[in-house]
Amino acid sequence: MIYYQDAAIFNGQTLLHGYSLAVENNRTVAVIADNRLPEGANIVRLDGGILTPGYVELQANGGGGVLFNDTPTVEGLQTILAAHRRFGTVAMLPTFITDSPEKLDVGLQAIRDGISNKLPGLIGGHFEGPFINIDKKGTHQPDFIRQPDQADYARYAKGGLGNSLVTLAPERVPTDFIRHLVASGWRVNAGHTMANKEDMLAAYHAGLSGVTHLYNAMPPLQGRQPAVIGSACHLGLYCGIIVDGIHSDPFALQAAYRLLGKDRLMLVTDSMHTIGAPEMHSFDLTGQTVFVKGDRLINANGSLAGAHITMAQSVKNALKYMQAGIADVLTMAITTPAKYIRRDDLASIINRRCEDILYLDDGLNLQTLP
Repeated sequence: MIYYQDAAIFNGQTLLHGYSLAVENNRTVAVIADNRLPEGANIVRLDGGILTPGYVELQANGGGGVLFNDTPTVEGLQTILAAHRRFGTVAMLPTFITDSPEKLDVGLQAIRDGISNKLPGLIGGHFEGPFINIDKKGTHQPDFIRQPDQADYARYAKGGLGNSLVTLAPERVPTDFIRHLVASGWRVNAGHTMANKEDMLAAYHAGLSGVTHLYNAMPPLQGRQPAVIGSACHLGLYCGIIVDGIHSDPFALQAAYRLLGKDRLMLVTDSMHTIGAPEMHSFDLTGQTVFVKGDRLINANGSLAGAHITMAQSVKNALKYMQAGIADVLTMAITTPAKYIRRDDLASIINRRCEDILYLDDGLNLQTLP
C-alpha cells in the first residue's frame, strides 16, 4: 500500500487538506486522514498540488488528427480518446455532428462497438444534429439538416450506446420524439436552435434536461423573451459551456457561473481534431479551409470555425474568467458532467485506476504521479 501525502485531494465536492490517498495494485482504495495512517506506512510525499479524478468531457469533435465524422470507427475513437487523455480527459463523449442518415448509422454503430470493446475512456457518444435549426447551423452541413422521421424512432431506440446525448432544436422536433429519446435512455440537449420560452418549456416537460454550448448558436436572452438562456437558468438545466474566452466573452462566462453555478455548468471544449495534432495548421471542413491561428480556428474570412482548446486549459480559464474557486472549477469539469450523464462514479477518487487520477501542480498543470 502506498499513501500519497502533502497534496490537496478533490473528492468530487471539495478540496481536502491533511489527508492521504491510499493506492494498492494500481487502484485508489481510500482517502485517510494523515493522523490516522498506520505505523510504518509507505508514504510518498508530494510537492503540494492537487490529486483529483480526471476530467469528464461531453463534447469534442475529434483529436489526434481524427474527426469522428470522418473516421467513425473504433480505431478512430481510440485516436480521439488518446489525444484528449494527454490533457487530463479520462472519460468523454466523442461528438458526431449533422451528416447523412447512412453516415449517422455508421457513427452510432462505432459507439456501440467501442462500448462493447470497453474502450478506456469511452462512455457514450454525443450526436449533435441533424435535428437542428438551419438558421443556427454554424458549421453543420445544411443539406443534412432535417426533422425526425419514423426511421429515426427506431434508429435511436436500438441501444448499446452507453450513456449518450442528443443535441436538437426543440422547435424543430415533436415533443413526442423527445419523450421517445428520453425513454430510450438518451440525455437530450437544446442546441443550434431558435427556441423561445414556450418551445423550451414544452421540451422540458417532455424530458429535455440540458443545453449545448451555452450562448453559442442560440438567440440572446432578452427581457421579454428569455429564449434558451433565460429558460435554462429558470428551469435549472445542465449547460455545457466553452471557456476559451473566444466563443463567449469572459464577462458572459462569469455571468453564467453566477446564474447557474457549479452544479449546472459543465466545461466542454467542442474541440476539433487539431487537439493533440500540433503538426496540423489547416484542414478542410464541409468544403471550407480552416486555419489554426494560435488558440482559435478560423476560416478564410476570419470567422470562427470550431474550438481549439483542451480541458486542461479550460480548467485554468474557468478559474480566471469566471472568478470561481478551484473546487467549483473542478466540479464543473468533473462532477457535474459525470452526474448529468449518469456516471456519478467518474467523480469519485476512490476505486479508480491510477491512470484516471490527475496530479496537478499549484498552477493546475498536469504532473506525473511518482
